[in-house]
Amino acid sequence: MRPAPKVLRACLRSSGLRSYWLRQYPCLRDPAARAGAEAHVLGTLRTLPVTHRVGYAAVLGALPLAYRLTTGGRALRGATGEEGRRGMRALAALPGFAEVVRSSTALALLGALDDRTGDGGRR
Repeated sequence: MRPAPKVLRACLRSSGLRSYWLRQYPCLRDPAARAGAEAHVLGTLRTLPVTHRVGYAAVLGALPLAYRLTTGGRALRGATGEEGRRGMRALAALPGFAEVVRSSTALALLGALDDRTGDGGRR
């Protein structure tokens, strides 16, 4: 099974990470930076071996439920900045989640930075 680009995009969007990033990183509130961030994350995921993409998509898809379970029922999308940070620290205790959140966030910030150069992330 190989996740198509649409599946990866849907998993990223349903994960709640985009709303978490908006509250944690003011630079991603700009629509162009946000689009660059998402494009960079998805573009990087497409370069991974199929098994890694499937695993990444599975963790992104499970992230909302895992977040709720580790925070006593709170939703990531509705969490304030501090609640989000606390919840992510709790979520990091689950295998795989810390790596996916950390790497996705780094890729998103790099994508937003690349977009600000005006080259659409291309160098």
